[in-house]
Amino acid sequence: MFIDWSAASVPSPSRPTANAIWIATQLSSRKKPESSYCRTRHEACRLMREIFRQCLKAEKRLLVGIDIALGAPKGLPQALTRRTDADWRDLWKEIEAQLCDDEQNTNNRFEVAANFNSRISPHQSGLNFRKATRSSTSLSSTAVGAISCELAHGIQGPYWGTPHARAGSLTPPYSPKFPFRTTSGILLPRQRFVETLAPGTQETWKLCGIGSVGSQSLTGIARLEAFRKDPDFQPHLCIWPMETGWTVPEQRPLILFAEIWPGLLKQEVATQQALEPGRIRDELQVLAWCRWAQAMSRNQTLSSYFRVPQGLTESLQSNAVTTEGWILGVTNTKLA
Repeated sequence: MFIDWSAASVPSPSRPTANAIWIATQLSSRKKPESSYCRTRHEACRLMREIFRQCLKAEKRLLVGIDIALGAPKGLPQALTRRTDADWRDLWKEIEAQLCDDEQNTNNRFEVAANFNSRISPHQSGLNFRKATRSSTSLSSTAVGAISCELAHGIQGPYWGTPHARAGSLTPPYSPKFPFRTTSGILLPRQRFVETLAPGTQETWKLCGIGSVGSQSLTGIARLEAFRKDPDFQPHLCIWPMETGWTVPEQRPLILFAEIWPGLLKQEVATQQALEPGRIRDELQVLAWCRWAQAMSRNQTLSSYFRVPQGLTESLQSNAVTTEGWILGVTNTKLA
């Protein structure tokens, strides 16, 4: 299963379109991959839940690739929690606890990012934002003004790109300078290490505009954390490489999540788009990933893509497992 995620704030059109959620599945090697168009994240998760249950019942092993950043640049969990032992799990818990996302895609991702900024930006007091955001998907104008005023007296970041009409100056409209020095002195890089090896990827701090990975990751991680907490799935669900290390668990059944970046298969997608000019690119991308995974599985080489990338130092291996994650398919630390 491969998923092209969306952080849209309203349902996508009834007619299938780009920049929406597309899911491709191939549950049997004897069948072609099938695509599904989902208008909302709620609808997408309902479909995912149905397929997960089918796989668990049949004791199958399912790879789930999703195009969101499953980790964050080194230092963010520690900066948010003020704990040196914090890791990606702490970040996921923070996001899931704060993010509200209803059945119609209404969500408070910009306010959650603003709360994170207020807690780690220099000269900020770290606003207590959780109760307000859990009871409403948006802040009142008074609350927005109060936070905007407070943030105006310090350096805002690391999240950026909030639309002016949505949240004023809760987060800066443009990127701050990186590395970003937090109030605890931690320097946050602009990119995760794996992103430096995949030119064209967008940074996880970006909330708005083309390739707004920050918004996609906030809304996506909240949903995945809910799956991780679900007692029906928890014993069988793993996140690569953070929970698995640089390998694939032998257990059956298995639901294995991995981060993907559609750009790694851009040539295959371009070729298919030339053959089917009327098809939506997002749909072709997830179908291409299904075909790629099936081909690698047939050749018995799929497992090699989950191993330690060539040339990755022990320090960077550890950082990927504890904080940053990795992109499936980036197998070498040298730029192509």
